Amino acid sequence: MKALIGVEDYGGFSSAANAMETVQSNISTHISKLESELDAVLVDRRTGSLTLEGAAVAARARMILKEMEAIQSDLFALKNDVRGSVRMGMIGTTARWLIPLLVPELRQRHPNLHFEVSEGTTTSLEAKLHNGTVDLALVNKPSYSEDFAFKSLFDEEYVLFLNDSHPLASRTSVTIADLDGLELMVPPKGIPFRDLLDTLAKRSKVEFNVIAEVDGVRLIASMAFDGYAPAIIPATAVPHYLSDFAVVPVSDLPNRRIGISRRRRALESAPMISVLGLLDEIFCQEGTSMFPMPQGTRKISQYKP
Repeated sequence: MKALIGVEDYGGFSSAANAMETVQSNISTHISKLESELDAVLVDRRTGSLTLEGAAVAARARMILKEMEAIQSDLFALKNDVRGSVRMGMIGTTARWLIPLLVPELRQRHPNLHFEVSEGTTTSLEAKLHNGTVDLALVNKPSYSEDFAFKSLFDEEYVLFLNDSHPLASRTSVTIADLDGLELMVPPKGIPFRDLLDTLAKRSKVEFNVIAEVDGVRLIASMAFDGYAPAIIPATAVPHYLSDFAVVPVSDLPNRRIGISRRRRALESAPMISVLGLLDEIFCQEGTSMFPMPQGTRKISQYKP
């Protein structure tokens, strides 16, 4: 199963062998044995890519290998400290400030726990969660799915980020109506947040002066920080150390809800339980001084799936 996943991940027998530090014949032998046991061709030898049958087996194999690893972790945790791995996906704006809180605390509490972070958008992280590439995903509230359980952790404001010399910089808050004619970077049409902006703009009879359509909150924020143009971004996207810029809440935009998503039918291993427990401490204790939240966010102390 590991050989099959290696071929899928690295694009062929030779690449998989190099990545797994073995020889190509070893990978080929394991694949052939698996194909014989399952009576199916799993890899197209001409292209080195997985067949439809191979892709189906690889998806299940990832889950099986993860559960085998979880068995070892659970047994070790009953006698010793937590040992094993947790692969967690995070949207970039949250990862920027959460990782410095989460990783040192995990290392101190559980030095034998291997914590791996994968950055992505909510959509891409949901796909990784579905195929088992990540165990947990910290995402913007996803669309309803029977496959995932979602727990809200915190809300954050949307803010207008612009140069502190701009006329709007002195405001304590703005509305969409205040942004008529403002040069602005926005996501492309079809992105849910862009659709929301267009709906509110139409309702307020406002026309944005869109100078760039950029896909990706992190990229929009980075370009705004470089002074390219103002942008509406989540509060946590703004580093505390930036100067010469203003951050003004947009009062008529609903807050963005961030939470933890996991596969509904997956069993939680001891390492996963440890990570989830620490996330509870960080996000769900109102008024805690140990884990301060960024400006513009609000913890949700009593959250529900």
